[in-house]
Amino acid sequence: MNAQLKYSFKKESALFFRRYHFLGMMLAIFGMAVFSPLMLKAMIAMGTMAQDLLPTQTAQIAVPNGADPSMTDFMDMFASAAMSFAYTLREFAATSLLIIMIVIRSAAGGEQKKRTMIVPQCSGLKTKNYLLPKFVIYPLSMFGVTFFGGLTAGGICNAMFANDRLNLGQIALGSLMVSVYMMFILTVYISLGLCSARPGVMVCAVYIGQTLLQSFLEGMGLSDYQPFTLISALGTIFTGGEELARRVPSILTAIGLSVVICVLMYFLALGVLNAKKIDNTEEIKPQF
Repeated sequence: MNAQLKYSFKKESALFFRRYHFLGMMLAIFGMAVFSPLMLKAMIAMGTMAQDLLPTQTAQIAVPNGADPSMTDFMDMFASAAMSFAYTLREFAATSLLIIMIVIRSAAGGEQKKRTMIVPQCSGLKTKNYLLPKFVIYPLSMFGVTFFGGLTAGGICNAMFANDRLNLGQIALGSLMVSVYMMFILTVYISLGLCSARPGVMVCAVYIGQTLLQSFLEGMGLSDYQPFTLISALGTIFTGGEELARRVPSILTAIGLSVVICVLMYFLALGVLNAKKIDNTEEIKPQF
């Protein structure tokens, strides 16, 4: 490893830990791993309490044919370790991801906006050495923190809900799927933030864009064999062995494609930043 690359890794590691980027990532993931099951448990408890307090006559008038109130459907759906786990993992890819993108804005192009990289680049810092640590430290940290956060969420869901409990293999599979997806989206965000030098705008663009693109692909019947499969398949893979077996090729393809896109996003950022770069190290000879 050359001296420039060592410096870049040291600088990026200091930014990652000293500016609380790592702490923010941990809190966003593990906080949601604990909060989501607790919230579902509290909502189910409140629904049960409301049903107990609801007068029988009122219930018969409000719900024809003696059917259960709609709250019962909600309670039956989420009073399940499997469904609660799937819901928590989807919250990772929504609320937690948004928080993390906001926290790491300085690493995803904020330095360029503040002009803090002008001196190192004018001193000869190569773009590839500047970018590589960002595409190693942040995505891999996201993958690791999310995976262990998923394992934690799975254990909590199993402890809180007696129905449809998951085994370790199912929890690990769900955690792997959401970890790869989070790494994929974060890499796209870092790349676009660096290319545009507008990380704040890219937070909105990536967060809204992932939802719109997923809806568009599913509307076109393209819900399999693409990165968003890693989120859309959550829940269905826990319903039975046949569904999981049917989804395995699609899930493996989605994981492979996500990794390939992550690599391509690095080269996209490298190409754009090289195109923007002005070489200030060449000696300027007089015109006369």
